[in-house]
Amino acid sequence: MSIAMPWGTLCAADDAYAILTWKQTKAQGPWQGVIDALAKKHNAIVIVCDRNLSESLPTLQKNPPRFVAVVGACEQIDGKFINQFHPLMRQVDADPYTDVRWGVITGRSADDAMKIVHEVEPLEIHRTVSGTRIATRMCEEAECFDELLPRGHSVKNRGEAEKEIPLPDADSVAELASALAHPGTQFIITSGHATTRDWQPGFRYKNGSFHSRDGVIYGRDLQHKEYPVHHEKPTVYLPCGNCLMGLMDGPDAMALAWMHSAGVRQMAGYVEPTWYGYMGWGMLDYFLEQPGRYTFSEAFLANQIALVHRLENTADLKPMDRKGLLFDRDMVAFYGDPAWSASMAPRPLPFSQKITQTEETIAIEIIPLEGEKSYDTIDTNGSQRGGRPFVAFLPKRINPQIFRTTDHSQALLADDFILVPRPVAGSKAKTIRVEWHRH
Repeated sequence: MSIAMPWGTLCAADDAYAILTWKQTKAQGPWQGVIDALAKKHNAIVIVCDRNLSESLPTLQKNPPRFVAVVGACEQIDGKFINQFHPLMRQVDADPYTDVRWGVITGRSADDAMKIVHEVEPLEIHRTVSGTRIATRMCEEAECFDELLPRGHSVKNRGEAEKEIPLPDADSVAELASALAHPGTQFIITSGHATTRDWQPGFRYKNGSFHSRDGVIYGRDLQHKEYPVHHEKPTVYLPCGNCLMGLMDGPDAMALAWMHSAGVRQMAGYVEPTWYGYMGWGMLDYFLEQPGRYTFSEAFLANQIALVHRLENTADLKPMDRKGLLFDRDMVAFYGDPAWSASMAPRPLPFSQKITQTEETIAIEIIPLEGEKSYDTIDTNGSQRGGRPFVAFLPKRINPQIFRTTDHSQALLADDFILVPRPVAGSKAKTIRVEWHRH
């Protein structure tokens, strides 16, 4: 293992960024270019491993960074890699939670990976296209295609309420392809049946499908007419209810085609068939339904934290829930630069949450903004929706052991986040305030 340190000396920093890669990757000229560009972009250290990225752990533990990016060719990033990388990122410190914001930077070629690296300007999402029903009131603009009902389709324009506009035919592929390729599209959500080579947007009815070929996403309707999707502007993709959409099992994997032809710069997807859904659908709870509060990378981490907290702190967890949570915990890949900011355009939120911090005191206050039901689940479409704890990230790492609270809310103060369990469903929403004091 070798370490390149542009910082001069390896030191902890609140925005510290580490790049992990393999010796064989660095030896390839195009990928060396990706690593160099990313290191320059973030003033990052580069940790080059001989065989296994676990070789980087002692360095990461000594000076925990806030961001970790893996740079590698797509053939290096298979499902087994994702399964093993998740626990590695929970071992940077002693608690059971994911310790950094991480992402994998890859592509069908180094050129596609470089597109991810070159994104600098924050993305504020105004237009969302979804292959399933979502809480459109949390979007400025949205176009939704129903995966359960044929011809189901709605449009929400800026400043207007959502309107149902039934499609002319049950086969929605042409309209979907047009919506995906629309120059204003910035966030794509999909569900329904899928493999690494196709997406079937009609879950309960006969519909066309989407496929990948030579790095291009294209729709194919029931008459076998094809509709290629070409979209160059930066986009975020969440296949929250799709099996295998995050798995890279060859150059024709759907994930690689989304990046190559549909402008996707960040995405999170399952690398095995999904059946429980906590990690996929739960990202909607944090990212879409709390617009402007989290970046896409932060929403991924918040949902991971919520999952581990439920596993660690639910005494009466049902065996099937435990099995599902353990499955989801290490089964979703995150692709993209974890420090790149992509967030929903701000919208009215059902509750506020604010951290105040001094040398002696840390406090979080959560205030309901929509009356007694402010903490209720907004949308239940999908699987394992709602009930997520409140999660807020600290601006810098602390030593939580030197703080103590007399509160009995079961709130958690960690080294870089605060978690407050959501009140029991059906209870009236009240202001929540928890304080920790140095002792």
